[in-house]
Amino acid sequence: MKSSDTIIAFYYQPGVTTREATLLAKNLVRFSGHFNECLHWIFELPTTQSDAKIVPSNPNYIRFVPTIPAEIGDFPFAQKVFIAAEAETLAEEALAPQLVWMDTDTLVMKEPQALILKEHVKIAIAPVHIQNISSRLDQPADGFWQLIYSFCHVSKNHFFPMTSVVDKIQIRPHFNAGLISVNPQKGILRKWRDNFAGIYQDSRMLEFFQQDDRYRTYLHQAVLAATILNLCEKSEIKLLPNEYNFPLHLIDRMDALNKPVWLNDLVTARYDDLDESGWQTALPVKEPFKSWLTSALQKN
Repeated sequence: MKSSDTIIAFYYQPGVTTREATLLAKNLVRFSGHFNECLHWIFELPTTQSDAKIVPSNPNYIRFVPTIPAEIGDFPFAQKVFIAAEAETLAEEALAPQLVWMDTDTLVMKEPQALILKEHVKIAIAPVHIQNISSRLDQPADGFWQLIYSFCHVSKNHFFPMTSVVDKIQIRPHFNAGLISVNPQKGILRKWRDNFAGIYQDSRMLEFFQQDDRYRTYLHQAVLAATILNLCEKSEIKLLPNEYNFPLHLIDRMDALNKPVWLNDLVTARYDDLDESGWQTALPVKEPFKSWLTSALQKN
């Protein structure tokens, strides 16, 4: 499979994450190597604000307005789940062998070769950054995870050990939803949507939300983990190395041995908040990315 066969997609909200999306759009064209030959799709959330700034038109990008069910309201990250599924449907219809779905707070320093899926692999994805609500391997799964595993038909023989990126805790499989490469024909992102839609309003789940709001905030990633485990054998899941989806905003919580020396040592990174300047100085940067990023941030 070639990188040019791939579709790269992300979404943004006009007037809210326009600057992040504009930065990513420029970044992908300039620094993704052969991936700049991909089809690039931007999903632009509908807005009622006539003056909301949008990503400038770009010949490298095809723009879509996604269909969002009204009932999801402002449930955390629900829009992402539904738009990712829509992107997967469109990618399958386009006969694309591969879809890369990424969050808008992504930086790309070099060609992300590890995102290319080999024939037997259904998905490439990185572990969660920190343990947070992850199910620790040395402890029984709590009621929240038991409910999700039951709903998504996951059993103990699906589990394998994983390590969170920043705090290095052994957990049951739990993935970060900010960078996903999938074979669209396998329907993983659509099954993620279906599972999420079926459980996020479940009365039993609402009890967990009341206990700890993090269960609500990160439900989407928990359901994604269970969906992947249900649909994929371990050999069909490619765990991305830590040079991908690296959390710049959490670097101060990392052991010195695990920190990269240069930003350029990374392939892709996440910064979380564009206006939080800490990530910009988290690591020294080499040229030509240094000058490009400085200029792009000033113009943005």
